[in-house]
Amino acid sequence: MISHTLLPRWASPILFSCLAVVTACGSSDASSEGTAGSTSAPGAAGAASGGSSNAGAAGSGVAGAASAGGGAGGTTGGLPGTAGAGASSGGASGGTGGAATAGAGGAGGAAAGAGGASGGAGGSAGSGAFALTSPSWTSQADCSATAKTGCGVFPKESIGTNIGGSNKSPELTWGAGPTGTQSYAIAMRDLTFLMGGKPFVHWVMWNIPGATRSLPAGLETAAMPSVPAGSSQRSFQGSGFQGSGACGNVYEFTLYALPMATFTPTGTTQTAVADGLAATNAPTATLRARSGAPGCTE
Repeated sequence: MISHTLLPRWASPILFSCLAVVTACGSSDASSEGTAGSTSAPGAAGAASGGSSNAGAAGSGVAGAASAGGGAGGTTGGLPGTAGAGASSGGASGGTGGAATAGAGGAGGAAAGAGGASGGAGGSAGSGAFALTSPSWTSQADCSATAKTGCGVFPKESIGTNIGGSNKSPELTWGAGPTGTQSYAIAMRDLTFLMGGKPFVHWVMWNIPGATRSLPAGLETAAMPSVPAGSSQRSFQGSGFQGSGACGNVYEFTLYALPMATFTPTGTTQTAVADGLAATNAPTATLRARSGAPGCTE
């Protein structure tokens, strides 16, 4: 060791300056280049291919938002590349997925971005916006032909005239169908009354424009009503809506989100049209109700 007292006064500042430069250079190299396999938290994901694991330079290193609200994702990897992981669960519309831009962060960051895109898509699919409802009765999850007491009851005006009703179609509303939906169709079946082992079809309407989100109560009974424009309908009694005809029976409305703007049925009866719609395997939403008071007594 060199004694400080033996050094000339001019040599001491120079020596310490050199030591400071060496230390600074070594620190800079470690931060910008990294070492393969480095797992220095919190930027470990980006360091898998030798990228920087310095969170201060590249971001938080968090893989992305995984909350119910969705999100754009966090940043992953070394500088300067970022890879947002996206939302893994999604909210009302889900995450959109993270960017998979890989800079010096390397393959670890890019892989996280791809995972984010997948998570975002899953969130969108699980939104549950495509549902059929009516303001006239409350939908019940346990409603079925064998569990009638769990069903909402048709309003009197929507059941058949033979059991005291007005035979007017009920108001129906729904959320947007899945991506690619160009038109809608709806079929009403009697789950209690079977013909040939299948629920009897009361009424069907198709070629409902893709921008439509509801049907008003009391639709026209014409084969091609003015509302919704361009649509067609058929029932077992002719053209218009045909409500429930038996007290206590359970009915199901099935809404189809079709991938074509125009559906052309191969038959003319309401059953043939309904069978053709079912054969498309299009996404569906359903709503059930039963005939009961005040329209009829059981």
